[in-house]
Amino acid sequence: MKIKLAEKLYHGKEGYNCAQAILKAFQPEYSISEHIITKASENGTGKAENGICGALYAAHYLLKEPTNINKINQDFIVKGGSIRCKEIRRNRKLSCKECVKLAAENLQRFRCK
Repeated sequence: MKIKLAEKLYHGKEGYNCAQAILKAFQPEYSISEHIITKASENGTGKAENGICGALYAAHYLLKEPTNINKINQDFIVKGGSIRCKEIRRNRKLSCKECVKLAAENLQRFRCK
């Protein structure tokens, strides 16, 4: 359910970017404030720290657990060719919406662990 919600939120009626869509979809579980979601507008389209994918950046923000972060990074590398937005888009293995879906799938998988 969270995966579909994140996909729907990405560029939906609220105009959320990839990072915001992830944070908004998982807002109740992680008690994320609206301020944090609004501020995440700065982390889409390759603007997150070190140019990583905004959806992945948001997943890192939520998980904080290094082992799971490394697993998500590896999943992005395998499926998208990189963790960096511009490289993922250049490789054309994943669309931005698919990155949102991948980040949400990984959050679903790791959030209870």
